[in-house]
Amino acid sequence: MSSFIYLLTPLGGVHSYCSLLRIGFHAIFGDLLFLKGLFSLNMFVFMLIWIFYLRNFSL
Repeated sequence: MSSFIYLLTPLGGVHSYCSLLRIGFHAIFGDLLFLKGLFSLNMFVFMLIWIFYLRNFSL
């Protein structure tokens, strides 16, 4: 939707630059949020495996 609004604004105007920056920031922060979620899921699985390994390990 934001790319459609960008196409409706006149080129060189303040609104066109602002909407272009907004599109870029949405893409960057969306990718960062995806990577954070992927990393959190990876750490959860790693810690789960580690906990089961320590429960079965006798001292």
